[in-house]
Amino acid sequence: MNPTYKNILKANTLFGGVQGLTILLSLVRTKIVAKLLEEEGIGLYSIYNETREFVHSTSNLGLDVSGVRGVSAAYDKWEEACSDEEKARCRNDITLQVAVLRSWVILLALFGILVCILLAAPLSRFTFGDSSHTLGYILLSPAVGFSTVTCGELAVLKGLRKLNSLATVSVLNVVAGIVITLPIYYLYGIEGVLPAILAFCAASMILTIAFSRKAERFQLVYTKKELREGHKALSVGFNFVICSIIGHASILCIQAYLNNFASLKFVGLYNAGYTLTMTYAGLVFAAMETDYFPRLSGVFANIKERTDTLLKQQDVTIMLATPLLSAMIVVLPLIVPLLLSGKFESIVPMAQVTTIGLLFRAIYLPNAYMSLAAGDNKTFLFINTVGAIDILLVLVGYEMYGLLGMGIALTFQNFLDMLLVMAISRWKYDVRFSTRRIADLIVFSLFLFATYAVCLKLDGWQYWTCGITLTLLCTAYSILKFKQGK
Repeated sequence: MNPTYKNILKANTLFGGVQGLTILLSLVRTKIVAKLLEEEGIGLYSIYNETREFVHSTSNLGLDVSGVRGVSAAYDKWEEACSDEEKARCRNDITLQVAVLRSWVILLALFGILVCILLAAPLSRFTFGDSSHTLGYILLSPAVGFSTVTCGELAVLKGLRKLNSLATVSVLNVVAGIVITLPIYYLYGIEGVLPAILAFCAASMILTIAFSRKAERFQLVYTKKELREGHKALSVGFNFVICSIIGHASILCIQAYLNNFASLKFVGLYNAGYTLTMTYAGLVFAAMETDYFPRLSGVFANIKERTDTLLKQQDVTIMLATPLLSAMIVVLPLIVPLLLSGKFESIVPMAQVTTIGLLFRAIYLPNAYMSLAAGDNKTFLFINTVGAIDILLVLVGYEMYGLLGMGIALTFQNFLDMLLVMAISRWKYDVRFSTRRIADLIVFSLFLFATYAVCLKLDGWQYWTCGITLTLLCTAYSILKFKQGK
């Protein structure tokens, strides 16, 4: 196998393994939560949590991502330094970059809390059609601040390449979610949704800080001159703000529309189907931000190296993703009642067709990070704006075919987004996609469509025999491609 493939596979295995462990730990939690809250409770949780994410992502100025670039660049210089004097100077620069990042994160966390309080009444009217949840959104505001601090500390770990710490924190956060939230749901049911979100966000922040302090001693800067060091990250972050506003506003529009024109129960069903597919896709996509993005940022100035980094990451992601997605399509009728409950069986057709679109997302993600690594703010904004707008196609799908239509729309959206970023990578960053890679994508797509067709048309022993056979053939093809190493 190509040595580069081995390194990428190692990172994917680490974070994919962590994601797999995370999923296993979540099995019990998901099952119990579905039993305790049912569809309506999950719908309420979805709206509250998405609103928290919306305010947090728009008020933190994108420092959770753009801040990684400054720390990562300083870390790369330290690694490349030859003399002790140069290493000491680079070490001081790392300390400064981290301190500046943390200082801005604290300020933006307080700002996010204030924004959530001020927007409580409008958010309640938008998502629920009245002001009945104004107090709920006010009480939600501390969770916004906790989330901002957590993401800032994760950015420190990513920039310093502390992959093992990131993996450990991911697992511990899930454990904390189980230990803390389940008793709250058991005692208070749907009334415990808001306290559970607050408690979990606080626990995640504390755990993350505990690990990031070990990586870099916690300190802040206070002077205007020192704070201005974060200006570049803030200017990049402005584009994240716009993207976050558009992206989360689109998701909130979908949830608000379904809540007002269908029911809170339907919101829960849609969110369960969407989350189920995206969670398991995390097995493959988990290493993108933690490993691939820092590597791509480090070599971006070299056209050949950045192209090679992108294409090999794309290859590995597709080869890992497709057999898992094929298997997921087959076993969804089993795992939905297992992970949720029988009341959620209606989401199976939606989840199966949505899973096909995740193959296109496996192409989209490595390419989408190109503009981010380049600091190409306008292109990054354009890509994310298009992606945020075309997800509204799910409302068209809902009006036509209900939940199934929403799944079809999500797959079509992923396909459109894939074509867009591939065109941009070719046009702006001179990435050439060989005929062989295009052919591989077509073959992998045919495997998934064939698996879906089997699941749609057959049942009983024929369903399982054909579904498992196609998954095994897909796996064999992926292994062959790994060995060839292009």
